[in-house]
Amino acid sequence: MRQVGTMMQRRKRTFYTFAGLGLLITAFAAMAGAYPQVIQQLLDRGLTLVSPFEPVPGIRAYLLEAQGKPVTVYVLQDGKHALVGTLIDEAGNDLSAPVVDELFVERNNQIIWSRLESSHWIGDGNPAAPKVVYAFVDPNCPYCHRFREAAESWVQSGQVQIRHILVGVLAASSLPKAATIMGSENPQAAYTRNFERFDQGGIEPVEAAQTRGEPRVAANNQLMRQLGVQATPGIYYLDSSGEPRLTLGLPDNSALSRMMAQ
Repeated sequence: MRQVGTMMQRRKRTFYTFAGLGLLITAFAAMAGAYPQVIQQLLDRGLTLVSPFEPVPGIRAYLLEAQGKPVTVYVLQDGKHALVGTLIDEAGNDLSAPVVDELFVERNNQIIWSRLESSHWIGDGNPAAPKVVYAFVDPNCPYCHRFREAAESWVQSGQVQIRHILVGVLAASSLPKAATIMGSENPQAAYTRNFERFDQGGIEPVEAAQTRGEPRVAANNQLMRQLGVQATPGIYYLDSSGEPRLTLGLPDNSALSRMMAQ
């Protein structure tokens, strides 16, 4: 099985919510370059600019991204201050939502799916399966183990391929085990060995394989953080309408059936 996914998926959308904080941001400089200094301050602090926009005439606004979430910033007329939050009209309509949907959600979905495809994953099941599921998994995670047990019938039928993105986040032995699996000559066989020996402690770390695999696991750990996945298993899948969804933790039987359905 391949460790790096290359299948291209069509454009999909996920829905995010963003609650306005009413947070006042102050900067002590005027306009600088292409953006107001108050926006540049946020960019310097690690936020990413998605796009400027004008929700209503005369209001300058910017859509940014912070740890995978959309942030809408409205610059005041002096160019030195801005408000972070949701802009509403007199009828209570959220004027930010259409912009977030159009500029952030669709763009973000393409980026997320592309990054999952290009991550270091282990294919589990038919590589030509009509359904692909990505799962961030830790070799010490009991819920990851139970998820794979529950998914057995779908994988064995050839209808679903699970692409395990190995991370090391739960225990001191997680990184050595995950790196050993990813750095093995046959990562799929090593993953299976860890799965079959899970109740006995899983795979034993092997120094040479661990050294080879550590950069891959470190990259997967970083991707997990960047996507805001806060638990294992962190499972990405497409729902019945083709929309990508993220489930954290062990799904119940109903959720698992929806996840694996064509």
